[in-house]
Amino acid sequence: MPNNIFYDKFSKMTDEKFLELLTSSINEPFFEKTRLPGFPQDEIQKNFVGSSGEATLREAFHFYSIVKTYVAKHSFLHSDTKILDFGCGWGRMARFFLKDVKAENLYGVDVDSDIIDTCNKIMHYGNYLAVEPFPPTTFQDNSFDVIYAYSVFSHLSEGAHIKWVSEFKRILKPDGLLLVTTQGRSFLDFCASCRPKLTFLDKIKDVVGLYQPQYETLWHKALSKSFVNTESSKKDYDKGKFLFSPTGGGPYRPSTFYGEAIIPRQYVENEWTKYLRFIDFVDDRSFMPQALIVMQKD
Repeated sequence: MPNNIFYDKFSKMTDEKFLELLTSSINEPFFEKTRLPGFPQDEIQKNFVGSSGEATLREAFHFYSIVKTYVAKHSFLHSDTKILDFGCGWGRMARFFLKDVKAENLYGVDVDSDIIDTCNKIMHYGNYLAVEPFPPTTFQDNSFDVIYAYSVFSHLSEGAHIKWVSEFKRILKPDGLLLVTTQGRSFLDFCASCRPKLTFLDKIKDVVGLYQPQYETLWHKALSKSFVNTESSKKDYDKGKFLFSPTGGGPYRPSTFYGEAIIPRQYVENEWTKYLRFIDFVDDRSFMPQALIVMQKD
């Protein structure tokens, strides 16, 4: 349920101090009698983001800081700024913005209705809603000043992601900012590294059907079967082609729209600019693990 007591109490705290407060909330859920956003079980955290606890909060804080930098340069951020976390998961990213905007102006959506139920139980502040895999949403035109999506467009099929970009154009306010991440070009090499290196004996076992490769996780197993022709995929990327491997990701994310996606800058400039104005594209792992796309509504 929306509650602005949280904003009133923490809005003057620095971002770094707020990070430390949220980190401490892993073990201490209250600060001066104010309930802080909670956490799901570690297994749920890991299933969504690959890590849990302090590590996952610090990764989220890095992207939060990047979003704030772009918003400061191209838009604005104050208590009445309306923000949408698209693909919010269990709310690890959204909780940082509770210091910057009133809770009534913070929204999170996800296709996983179970994790939305979790958000509504543990976050305590903000608005969390389930959405369908394809738009439209129930949001009115010109609803949001900022929409961000971390590690969502790194999974959406071409048809799904273009429809969502169109929907973002509808629900963003004029001059509203969109920031999303996708996999970068180096992800092709990472997929290749997930494929087992067969010894001579392994090859013999493989021929007779006895070879059983070992993978670190089910995700790594799926990646080993993605973009199997690395050099050809790199050439397609360099030509500005959208790359997608339909791996699927559980009951809420079938392979009809969910997998591993890599979106080149040229594709963004050619296709996304039919809906929004291009601001920036950064594919630099020293900057962040995935490539960043920044667009703005005219």
